[in-house]
Amino acid sequence: VRDLLRYTLTQSDNNASNLMFKDMVNVAQTDSFIATLIPRSSFQIAYTEEEMSADHNKAYSNYTSPLGAAMLMNRLFTEGLIDDEKQSFIKNTLKECKTGVDRIAAPLLDKEGVVIAHKTGSGYVNENGVLAAHNDVAYICLPNNISYTLAVFVKDFKGNESQASQYVAHISAVVYSLLMQTSVKS
Repeated sequence: VRDLLRYTLTQSDNNASNLMFKDMVNVAQTDSFIATLIPRSSFQIAYTEEEMSADHNKAYSNYTSPLGAAMLMNRLFTEGLIDDEKQSFIKNTLKECKTGVDRIAAPLLDKEGVVIAHKTGSGYVNENGVLAAHNDVAYICLPNNISYTLAVFVKDFKGNESQASQYVAHISAVVYSLLMQTSVKS
């Protein structure tokens, strides 16, 4: 289970996700659990990755708002939500995420002492060349003891993944810059 979860969190692997939904906990159970953590209006999980892959229209039935994703990530890093050992494993594994380093993490990678834990999500490109989703949510710790959560979601984008990543990275850079300016003035 740990290996599947690690692979899902660090590689954003849909196959591992499908295995866990099939053999461990179903979509409805997962949806119900998350509803205990963030507002119901901010998300819905209705289908597995396998089901959405077979019918891309189902992808729009699974959603999370940027606020909902940020709330969940923030709670994971600031509150005790589950067993300490399991929660520590998830938090540490998110720090090892290999996908989307060109998104929120991109402008922070060369900053000394910055620790980034994040999770990406990507959608398909439809027949009109529209990218359904290109997302990232992160919990970021700065060396000056400031921590913050940032979620940037690009939806129905008429461009490629690289361009979408540039927008996400730009927003991340602006937020970081503003937080650093604010902390210097304090």
